[in-house]
Amino acid sequence: MSILKQKSWIRHGYVHVVNNDYTKWKMYAIGGSASPTILSQGNRFLAPDDEKSKEVTKYENAPESEWKKWNWKSEGDRFLNGAFFISSSGSNSSSNAAFFTSSSGSSSSSSAFDISAKESSLVPKLTANAGALKCKKGSAC
Repeated sequence: MSILKQKSWIRHGYVHVVNNDYTKWKMYAIGGSASPTILSQGNRFLAPDDEKSKEVTKYENAPESEWKKWNWKSEGDRFLNGAFFISSSGSNSSSNAAFFTSSSGSSSSSSAFDISAKESSLVPKLTANAGALKCKKGSAC
């Protein structure tokens, strides 16, 4: 998926980004504001050639002293062409269940941590047929 305008942007809540293929974004691939919790697993990030656009993450509207308390974590992701993910340090837990528990102690209503990510090397095969449906008027999709 070549990302020009639409990117993963999370304001609040808990998001598990699993087995996606991010290719040549303009500014960032995953962004957030308002203290979201993000677990990125088994994704493939192919950075653009522009040296200023290699960072996967974008922490918006918060100084580093604030976003460092958020929970953003990359696990098993594949980074190509200089791509890199800046994790926050809000949670040092190796358990994804603990990772998806908020600082108030309440857990996300979803069971995102129950989703098993495939190895990032499989992402091209997993996403080979992804994208918009090519439907024609009068025909079944």
